[in-house]
Amino acid sequence: MIIESDYIIMKELIKKRHLIPIAVWFVIYMGLFGFLEIVPPKDVHLIHCALDDRIPNMAVFIYPYVSWFPYIVVCAALAIKNLDDRQFKKAVLVLTTGMNIFLFISYVWPTGLDFRESIVYDLHTLSGNLLKFVQTVDTPKSVFPSMHVYVTLVLQYTLEMQKKLVPAWGIWVGRVLAVLIVLSTMFTKQHSAVDVTAAIVMFAVLALAAEKLVKEPKEEN
Repeated sequence: MIIESDYIIMKELIKKRHLIPIAVWFVIYMGLFGFLEIVPPKDVHLIHCALDDRIPNMAVFIYPYVSWFPYIVVCAALAIKNLDDRQFKKAVLVLTTGMNIFLFISYVWPTGLDFRESIVYDLHTLSGNLLKFVQTVDTPKSVFPSMHVYVTLVLQYTLEMQKKLVPAWGIWVGRVLAVLIVLSTMFTKQHSAVDVTAAIVMFAVLALAAEKLVKEPKEEN
């Protein structure tokens, strides 16, 4: 009976949150993104600014960089469970719109990095080996704006909506981790400061737009 009850609750949650259409969108998105990795464009616009040359490469930042993945899982699960309908619609709108814009830019204005070549990996340390592994599998292409940063901001945005449901320490852990993840993209040379700035600006614009576009549900008389 308990298993059957849990199944019904899960089924209703999937239907209520429109998780199947979101999953279909994500599969299509990853397919289009993967195509860019397999068939790279001929002309790539290199992203670089003076600030990039002043930011040192620090392998230790690879730890917050890879913590992005469990951060996504935890924040997404909390958002699905705790957000009300309007909050969830805002989050999905901001997330999918930003990611679609990134994909469009990646196709019409391909971008890349050229400053990873100067990195010297300290293979005597775990962080050095992990950084080398990550940069071997994660090529410096399609970098503008930074999706690592953008998705982090959207997830923290959802966490900030849950202050009445998530303990204060949980919110602060999320904030600290979000800041470290954003910084890690630059200190590991995964992204230019230009990519990071563009992601922050895009998030701010789309979050403000979502506040205007997604209306409060009308109260039934």
